[in-house]
Amino acid sequence: MDRDKLYELVKRSPELVDKHDREGWLALFSSSAVVEDPVGAGWNCKGRDWRGGCDALTRFYDIFIGPNDIKFTVNQDIVMGNEVVRDVLIHTRLPNGAVSEVAAYLIYRGMEEGGEVKLAGLQAHWDFKGSAISLLRNNGMKGVVASAAQFWKMFRIQGLNRVVEYMGAMYKGIFKKGIVAVNSFAAVVNAGDEARLARLFEADAKIEFPAGKKMPASDFIKGEGKDLRLEVSGLRSAGWYTSCVFIAQKGGVGWRGVAFFQFNPKSKKIVSARFFGEG
Repeated sequence: MDRDKLYELVKRSPELVDKHDREGWLALFSSSAVVEDPVGAGWNCKGRDWRGGCDALTRFYDIFIGPNDIKFTVNQDIVMGNEVVRDVLIHTRLPNGAVSEVAAYLIYRGMEEGGEVKLAGLQAHWDFKGSAISLLRNNGMKGVVASAAQFWKMFRIQGLNRVVEYMGAMYKGIFKKGIVAVNSFAAVVNAGDEARLARLFEADAKIEFPAGKKMPASDFIKGEGKDLRLEVSGLRSAGWYTSCVFIAQKGGVGWRGVAFFQFNPKSKKIVSARFFGEG
């Protein structure tokens, strides 16, 4: 994987969104790409789930991107292996003038297809419920009208089943329990408490510190986490994930990045933690 080409591809995405270049944006993605935006609200698959002559990713564009003016403020970009993580603030102006600002952590995954680098997937981690409430609170009746219009468009273009799946992100997920667990993770790492750490994770859970370097969670404190000082902020939950910004310091060396914690829906324990960062 050519990391520079992948990063250029990722940077092109918001540029094409801003230009309302539908075909150019869709061409960034591989023939079987999957977009989860937000995570927890179902998949939008390219080349599958046809309805009305458009696949699911095209329908996603027509509902959430095409009618709106969208701009990105990027706080940090991290390229690791075949993935790019972006810490962003997404500014959206809807057709009736209502305005929304959504803080999100984005994971783009690259692949090679036909000799070219393409985007195989995008996961957008942001607080769906909190953002919906904020839209209504900050825009009043204009926000109500904008929300109603968007959901009618979803129903017309995607159908009832997809709308129900999308709305599931409002009530299915780890939510505040995930935020509490991630804060607890930072506290027990700083305390070097292996017993308390074990209670947060599934028995076979893995930690990638950094991403791509897996280890059993049970070995973390006596391994990479030994004498580590960890701070977390900007925590938000999407589906069965909680993500955050982290600052890690060890032996006089510090690095900053974004971490993603995945939870088991039944036990509510962590099944994986992935840290993307740079010094």
